[in-house]
Amino acid sequence: MYTAASPTAAILPGRRSESLVWRRDDWRRLPIRQQPSWPDTAALDAVRNRLATLPPLTSVADVRRLEVSLAKAASGRAFLLQAGDCAEPMDASGAAAVRGKNRLIGAMAEAISDRTGLPTVTVGRIGGQFAKPRSRPTETVDGRELVAFRGEMVNDPRADERLRTPDPSRLLGAYRASKAVLNELYIIAHETAVRRLPDAWPAPFTTGHVDEAGLVRSWDGSLRSILGDYGETRRSPSGGWAHTGLWTSHEALILDYEEPLVRRDPQTGEWFLLSTHMPWIGDRTRRLGEAHVAFHAGIANPVGCKIGPSTTPDEVVGLCEALNPTRKPGRLTLISRMGADAVHDRLPGLVRAVRAAEHPVVWVCDPMHGNTERLPDGRKTRRVARIAAEIRGFFEVLRDVGERPGGLHLEVADGDSAECVGEGGPMSAEEIGDGYRTLCDPRLNEKQSIMIADLTGRLLARGGDGGSEQPVPAADEAVWTRP
Repeated sequence: MYTAASPTAAILPGRRSESLVWRRDDWRRLPIRQQPSWPDTAALDAVRNRLATLPPLTSVADVRRLEVSLAKAASGRAFLLQAGDCAEPMDASGAAAVRGKNRLIGAMAEAISDRTGLPTVTVGRIGGQFAKPRSRPTETVDGRELVAFRGEMVNDPRADERLRTPDPSRLLGAYRASKAVLNELYIIAHETAVRRLPDAWPAPFTTGHVDEAGLVRSWDGSLRSILGDYGETRRSPSGGWAHTGLWTSHEALILDYEEPLVRRDPQTGEWFLLSTHMPWIGDRTRRLGEAHVAFHAGIANPVGCKIGPSTTPDEVVGLCEALNPTRKPGRLTLISRMGADAVHDRLPGLVRAVRAAEHPVVWVCDPMHGNTERLPDGRKTRRVARIAAEIRGFFEVLRDVGERPGGLHLEVADGDSAECVGEGGPMSAEEIGDGYRTLCDPRLNEKQSIMIADLTGRLLARGGDGGSEQPVPAADEAVWTRP
């Protein structure tokens, strides 16, 4: 899979032999899943060439800073909260919604930290979550078979044959939309720094500022240089915890978009994917020897990998070896998405296998994707009680095996959306009405998100059981009671 390359090729991180190198386009020679059938390959090539000339969206300094925070989560000194839209919109509403998402995820993180006394690392499904894998290449809408909607990076959600045709120009739209989101995150970070130390930041993006220790920090274009503790909750002067900002993440699915945004660090020779801070591999594309794993193996970012109920112990250890051969803490996050009914059966063997192989991963629970139901009208929903049940099961499995839960991965929406059934939202599928606004899969609304964050904080603080008075709820039971 890895062959000798030009002098500009970087050594694959963790590989000991200089004869084994990684190239950005290695994935093109491997089997690949979940890619659009682009009808105009010449237009696609032109877009890829254009993307390769555009500035990176994120910085190497920030990517490295996030990996340090994730290393803390791997060792139990922090907790990861990764949350946001199932699929982001690429129009102006996406950037406009950044403040609401930042506020909600920040409130969730503060709730977890208040319960645990640990910093919470905050990563948004934001600034690039524009593509989605699909179970079928087509779907039936109003009796017509159309190309499946694969996210606004690829095609349009409207039921129109022409608009559903994959359009390479949308990749440039994804870049512009991501840039707008990142710009908003920079503004929010600066505003946070001004509130904390108003005399140190007289104007946006000055050449430097003085931090709490009296040290001058230089502005190098990174979020980290605005706030040294960016992306983690921190102790506030009032005694509680304060949110500092969001790192970005997305499923790096469409490799024709990702490859041109891989850039080399001139100081170390490492390759970084600078379309985001933390990319992840989906459960549908995590096969060893295939394109997505090979692509992520060569970048120096911290990487996530979804693992579902079909994953075997040998496969998960193989993924650890491929994606983090040097066993670097913070490099690899394994995101379990088993479903409430399968988590006790399928997860223990995977955790034991990784533990036996001595891989320092961040174990994260995604309680959303294994608990999706289809409504009679074709829309999807999720039951809050089943989401809570999978979280409890995840904590119980990790506790029993002797590992510490490292994080939570959720799909959430700020405001009063009505997409998930149960406490804090519509109590039955029949009550789902105009509040169903997702582009793809159902998200927890604001009240449900805070409830789930509080439940998670209690579970983490009490060693995984949330208190003996808290039974695992059935699918139609209330899930949240104050201790």
